[in-house]
Amino acid sequence: MSGGSVLGLIPARGGSKGIPRKNIQLLGGQPLLAFTVEAARRAKSLDRVIVSTDDEEIAAVARAAGAEVPFLRPADHARDDSPSMVVIHHTLAWLAAHDGDRPEAVALLSPTCPFRRASHIDAVVHLLWTSGLDSAVTAWRVENHPYSI
Repeated sequence: MSGGSVLGLIPARGGSKGIPRKNIQLLGGQPLLAFTVEAARRAKSLDRVIVSTDDEEIAAVARAAGAEVPFLRPADHARDDSPSMVVIHHTLAWLAAHDGDRPEAVALLSPTCPFRRASHIDAVVHLLWTSGLDSAVTAWRVENHPYSI
């Protein structure tokens, strides 16, 4: 793969079991989702930042934070057991049909990682383009697991 267009895709469904409405809960005075939108918008490697959601309130928060929300995700793609690939495929199909946009890569950015920075996104996209790989996943070593404390 060589460098091409990269879509920043943030999946943020309305129904969360553990913490109700977690994607729009405030953290330090900002909705949780806003941290990821901000990092994605600042990333130089992303051509577009889209939030895929099934929820009008989340869509409004995402737009206020500067993300595109060109559609609402169908309910059957926003269940607790809906795989990320369903969200990605739905978004890519929608973009191809409505915008003619066909990004070469997708950066799937969970809104539950508020401390991710634009530089982290750019580093992973750079790795993807320069490594010859067709995918990359980020992880962080946990020194103390929260359940063992």
